[in-house]
Amino acid sequence: MCRAPLLVAVVAAVVAAAAPRRAEAGDGEGSGDRAHAAQRARPRVCVVPLGPHDRPLLLAVMRGIEELYGLEVEIREPVALPASAYYAPRRRYRAEKLLAFLDRRARPGDCDLNIGFTDADISTSKGTRADWGVLGLAWIGGPSGVVSTHRLGKRIGPRARAMRAVKVVNHELGHALGLEHHERRGCLMEDAGGTVKTVDRESGLLCDDSRRELEERNGFALPALTRFNWSRVLD
Repeated sequence: MCRAPLLVAVVAAVVAAAAPRRAEAGDGEGSGDRAHAAQRARPRVCVVPLGPHDRPLLLAVMRGIEELYGLEVEIREPVALPASAYYAPRRRYRAEKLLAFLDRRARPGDCDLNIGFTDADISTSKGTRADWGVLGLAWIGGPSGVVSTHRLGKRIGPRARAMRAVKVVNHELGHALGLEHHERRGCLMEDAGGTVKTVDRESGLLCDDSRRELEERNGFALPALTRFNWSRVLD
């Protein structure tokens, strides 16, 4: 499968990928079959801790995925960061190599989407910058994404940090489900524009057009939300 790298955010980045679309709800015969097809189309998400990671955030991340996407989530056992992804000149890990590592771990019947979760600094290439630090990277259309908490900020409270982690993971998962960035302020798929503070103004919800696109592309309905229930996710 050919994947052409394309950095589309300064903080939360995504790499474009060619990937087969999942069956949509309308592929079955009859209304009952269509409903069954939609249910079967729901991907299962695995969050894979990579190397050093902020373990207390894992439960919030899992609940955040369930809240927004209504998907089954599994927290996997921690895995060591691959030495092949280490970029010694900057003491970082190359995000696209971490995605390739996660891709190789996928097995038939296993999770449909894998989101790596680490506290290690990660980076990718952006324009003329050969090595640019990012919060996250994902293949558009899956099957893998990776999020780093390294750049979430050290001078903020634990609740604000957890909110940032949930939004970034859900943002990258949106890419893995086929969404690209848009310019609408305050929605989850907004381009970060070079600052983590963009994440703070996001509501945690998808814009209506992104929501419709995701549902049509993947063939399942998202939970009907008018607000993101942070109390349920974080408390």
